[in-house]
Amino acid sequence: MLLTSIQPILELVVVLGDAGFVLPASCGLSVALWTAGDRRAAVAFLAAVAVCGALAALAKIVSMASGPPLLHSPSGHAALAAAFFLPLSAIFMRVDERRVGFVAAALCAAVALLVAVARVAAAAHTTPEAFAGFFIGFACFGLFLGLAPSRLGIGAPALVVFLAAAVALHAHLGLSIEMEGRLERIATRLVRLLSL
Repeated sequence: MLLTSIQPILELVVVLGDAGFVLPASCGLSVALWTAGDRRAAVAFLAAVAVCGALAALAKIVSMASGPPLLHSPSGHAALAAAFFLPLSAIFMRVDERRVGFVAAALCAAVALLVAVARVAAAAHTTPEAFAGFFIGFACFGLFLGLAPSRLGIGAPALVVFLAAAVALHAHLGLSIEMEGRLERIATRLVRLLSL
């Protein structure tokens, strides 16, 4: 009942886990961090998202080729949302504007979780698939925390403006990157190759 009542919100949120949003926004945020002098944070952010994308693709291929029916395809949307929004929440927590940073960090963490819930609500993934994807992104968040500095020079207003611009640009362009079919073909070829 609750999922039905918030379905329109979930449909809006799910695009924030699409590679068509996360990849360009990650590049943009890394440029903003680099320009502000936060080079370690920029590299850590890009590393977290890149490793997440690679791990999610690998997990999808392996699970499609041999996984149990319950875990046919870990959610790439949930993985990328967690790998993007959880480090972004940590970045917000490290800015000087503590109140704005705290609120923005809480919203970012909520978006990361809502994307996983939205994938289940849309019947695009099972609950285990959504949480497997979220866990991949969460692990990459750990990578970010290990690499990023504890203090940042970029301010919360710049981050808010960047995030608003990224969402607006994505809403205007509507870029979406579909990987599921390609990964399914790779998994099928892998199964054929291994059965020879």
